[in-house]
Amino acid sequence: MRYLFIYIICLLVSIQKIQAQDPHFTQYYAAPMLMNPALTGFFNGDVRVSGCYRSQWPSIQYPFLTGTVSADANAFKGGIKDGDILGVGFTGLFDKTNNGGLKTNALSASFSYHKLLDRFGVNRLGVGAMATYNTRTLDYSKFTFGQQLTPLGFDNTLPTGESTNGFSTNYLDYSVGIIYSAITDVSSFYCGGSVYHFNQPNESFNGPVHTVKPRFVINAGGNSNIGEANKLFYSAAYMKSEYSTDLIFGVAYGKALSEIADDNYNLILGGWYRYNDAVAPYIGLEYKNLRGGISYDVNVSTLTTASKLRGGFEITLSYIFTQSAEANAIKQTLCPRGSSQLRWFGY
Repeated sequence: MRYLFIYIICLLVSIQKIQAQDPHFTQYYAAPMLMNPALTGFFNGDVRVSGCYRSQWPSIQYPFLTGTVSADANAFKGGIKDGDILGVGFTGLFDKTNNGGLKTNALSASFSYHKLLDRFGVNRLGVGAMATYNTRTLDYSKFTFGQQLTPLGFDNTLPTGESTNGFSTNYLDYSVGIIYSAITDVSSFYCGGSVYHFNQPNESFNGPVHTVKPRFVINAGGNSNIGEANKLFYSAAYMKSEYSTDLIFGVAYGKALSEIADDNYNLILGGWYRYNDAVAPYIGLEYKNLRGGISYDVNVSTLTTASKLRGGFEITLSYIFTQSAEANAIKQTLCPRGSSQLRWFGY
């Protein structure tokens, strides 16, 4: 009965996640286009490749697995006005529950444009848009049905009694976003907002049609120098959709491990708090254009009894390709020469 109770609780969470439509990440800054399309290409370099993998609710037999990979570029640097930024990118996402009983796959294309607002290269205003093709599949072979119950328990090799092996649905949706940023020699800051699924597409698993309601996002972040080489990072994000509200915020401290600024060799320690849900300590390491990070959600919600404080494990990796040192000049990208390639959490 105890395991049945845990399964029922997690199934209810799964249903809530289905209705909410969009999986969430604690290290949301590693999936920038899923937070705001205007973040496409908004980095210091030429091409950025990022990935995030999450395993949630390990206290059940089959945890929820979610992953995303993205690639975006700070494009056409020689063809636009100095200081402006044109970004293009692609994002792939998968999410599965109950060992693949419910699977979601999405492929997105996005672009952005950031306009320099002053001659000092400090203030910018950016807008972005994204189109996403979504596929969702319900596989009956991953579930048990009444017809499979025997005196010895459930036998998944028996027929389900259903007329089909499952259902699938697909649809196209659209998202838009806006970002304001201010970058100086000693600090940086940004804030913005976005709306996902604003066209409100329909999806159906051979039954009533469900309209995917918009997801609204407000996010902000920045950093400040501490001493000669260390930094304090901070960020926050608020998301609201039809059936759920998510607020997460946190800080991290970046300790320089090299006296050579161009090494960009830093240890990053911090933590994030998801309101009424989880506390997530974080450790990260970056060297030159490569950053990796690990976080673990310690569940502190009303599901603590069932979850045993276990929430979700995440690992992220990001790399920025840069052709030459000149590509890092402040007029072509974002940061003053010599500052961190990955300036803030939350971008």
